[in-house]
Order: sequence, then structure tokens, then C-alpha cells
Amino acid sequence: MGSYLKEASRMHEAGNDLAAVALLTQALTQGHNRTEALRMRAMLFHDMGCLKEAEDDVDLLFAEGESQATEDLLLLKAVLRLAHHDIPSAITYYNKAKERHPLCGQAYVGLSTAYSERRQLDLALSVMDEALRLLPDFAEGYKERGRIRFMLHDRDGAMDDLKQALRLSPETGKDVEGLFTNLSGPEENRPA
Repeated sequence: MGSYLKEASRMHEAGNDLAAVALLTQALTQGHNRTEALRMRAMLFHDMGCLKEAEDDVDLLFAEGESQATEDLLLLKAVLRLAHHDIPSAITYYNKAKERHPLCGQAYVGLSTAYSERRQLDLALSVMDEALRLLPDFAEGYKERGRIRFMLHDRDGAMDDLKQALRLSPETGKDVEGLFTNLSGPEENRPA
């Protein structure tokens, strides 16, 4: 890795992403390690919330050829398209990531998220079922499938998936949203 890239990595690790972007831009201007500098800068722009700039860098890489369509860049492009509410394009890029990297759990989770955004919950569930057949120890996959099952009103299935996610990785519970309870609701407690 060139000196610009090493220094940009150090700046990022120190929490100075703006300086890291400046170094990467300088490396690009001077023609140093173009591919890696663009990739790193795209990731940094995304982390900084500069979505247009991140997508511009990803598009520059993709314009250079298919070999630039690495797993991380395909996922980043999908995330960026989803952030712009371009769900069909997000689905396309998640599918490309899944096809090229069949054991990429994030491609399945992203695809499920995109389908659920379109209210295509059966497709979202199917994607997660496929993911968990291939990746039976994928805690985030169980969490996502549980989310989809909850949206489909399969509370027992959702609870089973959440429990499995927590068994595999206790920290997956920190971002769980929704209400899971075994207590009866007010309408179930009314006298008949």
C-alpha cells in the first residue's frame, strides 16, 4: 500500500476522516494506487454521510471494468441506491453481490430489506430462508428473518428466530426493534 494510502488509513483510525479524504484525493491527483484510493475514499465518504460523493467514486471504479465490482463495492452501491429510495437498483446490486459471493450474508440481509421496503414480504422471507440454508450460523440472518416473520404476524416464528440469533451472537439483540411479548394484550384479558 502506498504512503498516501497508509497515511489515510492512519488518519481514519485516528478519527480524522476529512484529512484521510484529502490524502486520498491527493493520491488520485498524483496517480497513486487509483483503484485502492477510490475504493477507500468511497467507503470514507459513505461513513461521513457524503452519499453522492461515495456513489461517484463507486461509479468511477465500475466504469473501469467488471473486476472492480468487488463484494464490498457491490454492497456499497446497493446501500447507496437504497438510501436514494431506488429500490429496483438496490435489488439489482444486492443480487449481483449474492450471485458473485453466495456466502455473503450482508447481500441476503440487504436484499431482504429492499424487498420488505416494497412490501414484498414473501420474497424477503424466501431470501432469508435461502441465506440460512447456506449460512446456518448467521446470527444477523436469523434476526432479519425474525423481523420479516414479525411483519407477517408469525410471532412464534419471529421469537424462535430472535432466540436463535441471540444464542449465536448475544450482541445481535442490541438493535432489535418491535415488541415481543408473551403477555396477552388488553383485548385478550376482557371478560367474555
